[in-house]
Amino acid sequence: MNTTLSRHPGPGVLPETLRDGRLVLCEEVARDGAQAKTLLLGPQRVDLFRRTAEVMGEYADECLVSMVGFPAIGPGEVDCVRQCLEALDVGYQQVVCRTIERDLLQCIELMRDAHAGRVLFVVPASRPLASAMLHATPEEALEEAVRLLRLGLEEAAGEVSIDVCLADIGRAEPDAVADAANRLTREGAEVIMMADTIGRLHPLGHRDRLTRITRRLEPEVCVHAHFHNDLGLALGLNLQALELGHRMFGTSWLGLGERSGLGNTEELLGVLATATDGQLEDLGTDRDRLGISGWRPERIVETARAAASVLDMPRRVTDPFVGTGVNSISTGTPFVAPDAFQPYDAEGVLEVPRRVELTHLASTRVVEEVARGLGVKLSREAAATIRDMIKAEAYASGSARFDLERVLLRAEAKAQSTQDSQQARPDHWVEQELQAQELQAQEGKPSAQARRVLQAQPCKRPEAMGPRQARA
Repeated sequence: MNTTLSRHPGPGVLPETLRDGRLVLCEEVARDGAQAKTLLLGPQRVDLFRRTAEVMGEYADECLVSMVGFPAIGPGEVDCVRQCLEALDVGYQQVVCRTIERDLLQCIELMRDAHAGRVLFVVPASRPLASAMLHATPEEALEEAVRLLRLGLEEAAGEVSIDVCLADIGRAEPDAVADAANRLTREGAEVIMMADTIGRLHPLGHRDRLTRITRRLEPEVCVHAHFHNDLGLALGLNLQALELGHRMFGTSWLGLGERSGLGNTEELLGVLATATDGQLEDLGTDRDRLGISGWRPERIVETARAAASVLDMPRRVTDPFVGTGVNSISTGTPFVAPDAFQPYDAEGVLEVPRRVELTHLASTRVVEEVARGLGVKLSREAAATIRDMIKAEAYASGSARFDLERVLLRAEAKAQSTQDSQQARPDHWVEQELQAQELQAQEGKPSAQARRVLQAQPCKRPEAMGPRQARA
């Protein structure tokens, strides 16, 4: 991965990157993601952050902020953060703390050892949150934030960057949010996170609110958009913020975060990587300015797969960009004209090859294609017979997906057990024989028995099998 750039990450550099229009990703899977009742240990965090850097490609050093943890949790969390700082040598590393002096000083001292350390402390912007967090008004909370910022900058002595989060902007007065961001930036904060802390912002009302805030901001203010997904709207809100000129976004692999999570990293990157030039122009940018031309989107799927594996959260068939249904075909019409039913080139952009899956929706052509993938050419009559067999089996068993070779092996074993009346083998013998035959096919080639069944002219239709047969 090429990380040789014109600007090495460090204090004062991130705002320049944002003002140039480059997209900066703040990956939150280890920090906000912990509030999804998950725990990533140090090596696991390092692995996911390194994978994310690979996705960001040649712009990773300038455009990736890895949110490595929340040290105030306790000694175990501090150890995980230290492991990240020792291992990560690309992009920025950031920790988060409360509006408490000892927390801020702890974080600054910890981040001196980072490749490019940053500290973010959280300030409540709304009246309900200021009362809950600090037993204060928003105005009093801002004064305490200014005091802590000055103290932090003096303590950091140019070695660590200090950012500030304005929490709960959705319930705060918009002009007050903008004025607070302006003041904190003048006092030395590099980036101002604007957080929809309770996830209640809606794209219709949000546009007016964020537009009002944006227009009141002074040119030096750099915004980090951080939207929660409680209403399923985080991706749309991030795109609206992008359209308004903001370029830094806090997201998380698999969308992990507090309550219903954050915007998904894989969805934001996927939407932009597959966007047309016209769509990016509508957002006020292009591939080169945003940095997409330097990304490696083919790494998105494998990174999401790694996160799902370590967190024991299997991907769903319907997950955009990284789900098991991406670039798959199971019905007749999309099979005939696959490109007409694909929203983007999944194989070209994400390197997800097209595959045909066998389900109860299969047409004869679909069955023929799946068999061809096993190295067997079916006659039209045999394919039609197998198609009908699968449909009957599906509704008898309540299962939609089928492995063609397994179905045929089971059918053959069932047929043999019926025909061989002299031996009268018990059912568990048939199952053992089936398992032995399936071992032969683990390398992706059909067994001799399955090939014989596939090539039958026509293929004999077995009885439907399954737990629902007795009720049928």
